[in-house]
Amino acid sequence: MEEIPEIIKKINTERLADRLWHLVNIPSPTGQERKAVMAYADMLKQAGARVELDQFIPDSPAVTGRLQGNRPGKCLQLAGHIDTIHNPHPQPQRNGNIISGRGSADMKNGLAAILEVVTVLNDSGCDFPGSLLITAYGQHETPLGNQQSLIRMLENGVKGDAAIVAESFSDSVVTTAKGQAIWNIVLRRKGKVCHELCRTPEMNNLLAAVIKLLDTLGQKNNELSAAPRNYPNLGPESLFTGQVHYGDFYNRVPNECRLQGTYRWHPNHSFEQVQKEFAETLDKTKLADNVSIELSWILSGDSYEVNPKETIIQSLLSSFKNVTGKQHQIGGTSVVTDACRIAGIGNIPVAVLGFDNETAHADYEFVRIDRMYRSCRILLYTVLDYLNRTQDTPDTEQK
Repeated sequence: MEEIPEIIKKINTERLADRLWHLVNIPSPTGQERKAVMAYADMLKQAGARVELDQFIPDSPAVTGRLQGNRPGKCLQLAGHIDTIHNPHPQPQRNGNIISGRGSADMKNGLAAILEVVTVLNDSGCDFPGSLLITAYGQHETPLGNQQSLIRMLENGVKGDAAIVAESFSDSVVTTAKGQAIWNIVLRRKGKVCHELCRTPEMNNLLAAVIKLLDTLGQKNNELSAAPRNYPNLGPESLFTGQVHYGDFYNRVPNECRLQGTYRWHPNHSFEQVQKEFAETLDKTKLADNVSIELSWILSGDSYEVNPKETIIQSLLSSFKNVTGKQHQIGGTSVVTDACRIAGIGNIPVAVLGFDNETAHADYEFVRIDRMYRSCRILLYTVLDYLNRTQDTPDTEQK
């Protein structure tokens, strides 16, 4: 373990916590992020970055910040989404080492850490090669979000030579990630809804179809679990059923059932292949003539793979060891982060770094400031390590 550089010691825990507290107190459910984005833009400016806004989506603008070093080098992107899920949460609270509130763990903690890194580097005279590109945006959380804010940035060339997404559930250094999509199935029976005493035998075919379909989906998941694994760090691919909505009253015979769940797949599969295989699975389920089936999808994020030899991965590995004293392993994740879009659409190497994300989407979401502080030190260390390793190669032209 090397001696921690003096600049890493300049991270201010109280300032880090104060910024998270400020962000958590600004509600930003998906599609309603404007107030939080504008606040973050002001905070980025105060931290020392040159700030621009993209207001193509008025209620969900995106912000970019740039911090230029004092000598040539690569551009490193620090990225994170500012929107939260819509589910209600108790009012934010700050008690000692704990800050709670919707968005505290997913992922305003990471955005606050990015602000701290920018502040420390700016206050230290920007004594580093290359530049930082900070991107913060909404429209992340499915099914309401369509990721258009980030996609628009990437398609317009707003990206770095490499990136770090400030969100992860893993202490390993992630180089592979599963893709995930939400599937929606609607089973419909011909005929109207009626009282149970007025039903005919054919009306029972809808419930029989639901039972048969659930059995088919369960068998498919078992097949995926038993299949040979090309990516042992990821665990098996999976097909999960999360919702089944059949009927609306205790003695009414429904004519529709809605099912919803997820499909997660490995980098050697594509979303298109998954869709085809899933449709073939459904075709094997023989339904009665008076029952129809309709399938639709919402893509959360595709699978991706990063070469472990990429500089950003090596820098993160080195930073983990130097800050924590432990050798962290290369790993994978089943969680969808924006790394999938940055790797896929942006076509650049990307790493992820968590800031105490374990309670994301929970009924009680919270962050432990000491854990957040540790990750913030790792982030700053990684930024400097990457930029110094690549300083002899000028950055590519970024918009």
